[in-house]
Amino acid sequence: MVETMIHARPRSAALSILAIAQTIALSGCGGHEAAPAPSSPSPEARSASDAAEMTPPPWLVSPASLAAHEDAPAARASAPVPSASRDPAVVARAWADAVEQRDWALVRAFWGEGGTRSGLSQKAFAARWGQLVQPRVTLEAGQQEGAAGSLYDTVPVTIIDGAHHYRGQIVLRRANDGLGASAEQMRWHIESTTFPF
Repeated sequence: MVETMIHARPRSAALSILAIAQTIALSGCGGHEAAPAPSSPSPEARSASDAAEMTPPPWLVSPASLAAHEDAPAARASAPVPSASRDPAVVARAWADAVEQRDWALVRAFWGEGGTRSGLSQKAFAARWGQLVQPRVTLEAGQQEGAAGSLYDTVPVTIIDGAHHYRGQIVLRRANDGLGASAEQMRWHIESTTFPF
């Protein structure tokens, strides 16, 4: 049997070893019968199992993937994508969700010009907003108004973070339709907030 195992394919050998180990383990458990040894698979089954052995499981990460994933946080941090909805309530909810998930790069991206209108670098923004540990955000209905070629939507917000309660607002802004504005100017973005961070 040992000679057979040496010349068998690796999968067949592994199955044989498992069967032997199971037999040995069960033989010490009084009253249980040993499981029968697996039969030798047909050539077709062997081809399918060999193909399956060559396909890595989905949870296995290759070294090349690791390098790509190591760059991903830096790439994502520099260009997160906020909501592009034409509905300011949807944009405000997406912002609130990002706050609750503590995704500070995405939270910052809701400000105009990809976050630069927040007035803070990405690192400074994360440090300031990062004081929130487990934020829960409640939004009230926004009030929309227009002025000088722009639309504004002022949304009352409550952020509860443990024993801390912050009440303030976010002001969303976008350019009116048909003014030759850029896509960035046409998307609802945060113009300002009244929070202490």
